[in-house]
Amino acid sequence: MTSPGHILVVDDHDYIRNALARQLERAGHTVVLRSDGIQALEAVRQQAFDLILLDILMPGMRGDRVLATLKSDPALRHIPVIVISGDQDLDLVAHCIELGAADYLGKPFNATILHARVNACLEQKRLRDTEQAYLRMRLQLLSTAADHPATAHDPTIQQAIRNAAGLEAVDQTLQAMLNRLEEEQRERRRAEEELRALNLMLEQRVAERTMLAEQRAEALKRSEASLRQQTNLLLAVLDSMGDAVVVTDAAGRLILYNSAAVHMLGDRLMSLLPSAPDTQVAQSPDGRSSLTPRDLPFARALRGESVNAAEVHLPAGDTCAEQWLSITARPLRDTEGLSGSVAIVRDVTEAKRAEAALRASEERYALAAQGANDGLWDWDLVNDRIYFAPRWKAMLGYGDDEIGTSPDEWFSRLHPDDRERVELRLLAHTRRLIASFELEYRILHRDGAYRWMLCRGIAVWDASGRATRVVGSQTDITDRKRAEERLEYGILHDTLTGLPNRTLFMDRLSLALRRSQRERSLFAVLFLDLDRFKTINDSLGHAAGDELLVVVARRLEGVLRPGDTVARLGGDEFAVMLDRLDAPEDAEWIAERIQQALRAPLTVGGRTVYTTASIGLVLSNQGYERAEEIARDADTAMYQAKMGQRARYVIFDPDMRRKALSHFQLENDLRSAIEHGELCVYYQPIVALTSGRIVAVEALVRWQHPQYGLIAPDQFIALAEEVGLINAIGQWVLQEACRQLRVWRTYYPHYADMWVNVNLSAHQLAQPDLVAQVADTIARNDVPARALKLEITENTFITHRDVAAAQLNDLRSLGVGVCIDDFGTGYSSLSYLSQFPVDTLKIDRVFINRLGAAREHREIVKAIITLAHSLGMTVVAEGVETLDQANELRALRCEYAQGWLFGCTAPPEQMEQMLAAHQ
Repeated sequence: MTSPGHILVVDDHDYIRNALARQLERAGHTVVLRSDGIQALEAVRQQAFDLILLDILMPGMRGDRVLATLKSDPALRHIPVIVISGDQDLDLVAHCIELGAADYLGKPFNATILHARVNACLEQKRLRDTEQAYLRMRLQLLSTAADHPATAHDPTIQQAIRNAAGLEAVDQTLQAMLNRLEEEQRERRRAEEELRALNLMLEQRVAERTMLAEQRAEALKRSEASLRQQTNLLLAVLDSMGDAVVVTDAAGRLILYNSAAVHMLGDRLMSLLPSAPDTQVAQSPDGRSSLTPRDLPFARALRGESVNAAEVHLPAGDTCAEQWLSITARPLRDTEGLSGSVAIVRDVTEAKRAEAALRASEERYALAAQGANDGLWDWDLVNDRIYFAPRWKAMLGYGDDEIGTSPDEWFSRLHPDDRERVELRLLAHTRRLIASFELEYRILHRDGAYRWMLCRGIAVWDASGRATRVVGSQTDITDRKRAEERLEYGILHDTLTGLPNRTLFMDRLSLALRRSQRERSLFAVLFLDLDRFKTINDSLGHAAGDELLVVVARRLEGVLRPGDTVARLGGDEFAVMLDRLDAPEDAEWIAERIQQALRAPLTVGGRTVYTTASIGLVLSNQGYERAEEIARDADTAMYQAKMGQRARYVIFDPDMRRKALSHFQLENDLRSAIEHGELCVYYQPIVALTSGRIVAVEALVRWQHPQYGLIAPDQFIALAEEVGLINAIGQWVLQEACRQLRVWRTYYPHYADMWVNVNLSAHQLAQPDLVAQVADTIARNDVPARALKLEITENTFITHRDVAAAQLNDLRSLGVGVCIDDFGTGYSSLSYLSQFPVDTLKIDRVFINRLGAAREHREIVKAIITLAHSLGMTVVAEGVETLDQANELRALRCEYAQGWLFGCTAPPEQMEQMLAAHQ
């Protein structure tokens, strides 16, 4: 793993600087941030950095100028620089590479690529610093050796010193120096022999050659002084060496060593010599055998063997770490024969660890490539040949001997639409314009079909910067691509009908709008909502509802012209875009055709069903700027059609938009009405026709709007049901009505048996906890259950038959009364009257208003009253406005009535006045 570095980040954007800093600090680096080029130059002159991340395009001093300044300064040019830019101008990036940038990083950056390139640059700097230190040591050693008298006159050694360009040359130079020292030692010994002979002759001729002896003695002194000087110089040279030098005598005892030997081997040195005890001290390089001192190069040299760079493994001990040594040993001989040995020992532990790490990395790569099932390739750019691995060929359906080494074997099979991209990408990478080669493309398989491949590669450059090789892998991603295509289709299409969905429809609508603005052409958009779809879905089941939607989709496709678009927006809503119309009437004609197609019987779930559609139509010639505006207005027109007679189409006009905005504002106001206390309850008295006494009141909600004043329920109850507020409003009304009833029953003893009628909507009836809510409300307000009657319309009984039966039975068990409101105006099905626990029928005001107009109207009212009495129910007549109507109802034995004759709807204060007056 690369050691942490000290990194300078220069970028004028705060968020990029901070994002880079976070990523680098997580990796253990220390980071300094600067926002412009001038600050960056000041920082690098004040601190030492291992790496600089430099933005190219910055205000003031641009990044390329900062880079040029750094590379022109001898003290700073060694700092590696990675340039950063979001600019896609490859020429600017190439210019920075030419100025000396080490690498390039694009914006927005990828964290993995960032760390890979930072680590690569830091590792390159570390290796370069190590190499520089070694070269300085080597040059110092060679400079000292070049001046030594033992080598000064040897042309071979001088030539080697001057041309020492690598470790091998240094080794050869040192070897030559050792050989020269051996030769000098032999010469010294020969001189000593000659000296002894001369001394003997001097003793014999002392008298006659005294002068000659003195001269020779003086010469000998000078020779010995020179020898001592040379010996001291040699020892200095040996001490300056990075490798250990060890010299033993013939018995294997240590007689000479340099400081590197002590630093490198320490206490281990004595245990490795031939004179040490014969115990295990090392292992062979393969680890299969143990070695004693007799097996090591020191002892082998004493046996007359020359050993070159023998590797020895020293296992870790209690006080010493594991070591790998490379030992070169030579025997030393004198005139008497073998006199000892000399050895040069080099610590190669780090090299061995690097070699092991490289081997492990290569094994991991090979296993990863095999596990990934990728096809590998290796392109020799110098000879223009590509090695394709057997797996690469098998991916295309070929055997190992069926594809050669020509690049055309690859490029000729590429899809015509992809080949140029592949070639340009490879060219850009080999020219170092992009850091790596990675591309997805299609390639022809033997079966004639194209397969999708993901190809990755990296180039190798020589010293001159020319790419000589590109190696990489090819991965079959056909299945992934097909899955993506299916996913993309699913994202843009409705899974049930196969039609385009809202996303795709809006995209096509945007394109049509831009084309219409450019070409001044006309198109139209239709929004369709199926009428009675919910009834069909609820009665026949969701499967039948889905089948109906599919049948409708096919009919819509059959009506439209080529080039038109039909989409399902969701639920039972469809959208149609009619492109390139000649006149607005064409859109209306197609809307009519759609209505005709949908009116025809449809077979769903083995049944024949009928449906129609409410259609909103909008034309593009109304100055639209965005597709969303067209969709909004088509939706508005569709709701206008649905609120009217249905089964029709409505063409949008701007007034609809104003009404829709008003509707939207009213909805927003309604959401806050409960919270702000804007709702209130009005009451209308219900009187007993026999006595004229007030026996009950009906609670009716009103909305005191801060802007529009008092709003009747018919203007906001439907909206409340639409937006899901009806349950909250209904619960509030129930609570307020029960609270007010308790007040009146308490303060007016005459009305101690009075009850209150509260309207219950279909949404409230469908609540699972309705009975619990009612029970809690009457208990909290201390009101008897019989003092509460809930009014439900006829249509609610019919459309929610199953739910209504269960809920109403539970309410009756609680003691709460149930009224049918507006009887006679709904489905008019009499069968349900005996199926539900109903106490009271309320005759709709429509029948009461006509009571005196014709005899048949009187008979209808009489029949309703008679039917109710036969079923044990009481009757309330609504909308009684005249005494004649009251007298007629009394004659027909109608028990109760309410209307303007007895009192109109009033707030609690006025209702209280009425109660006091009637009391």
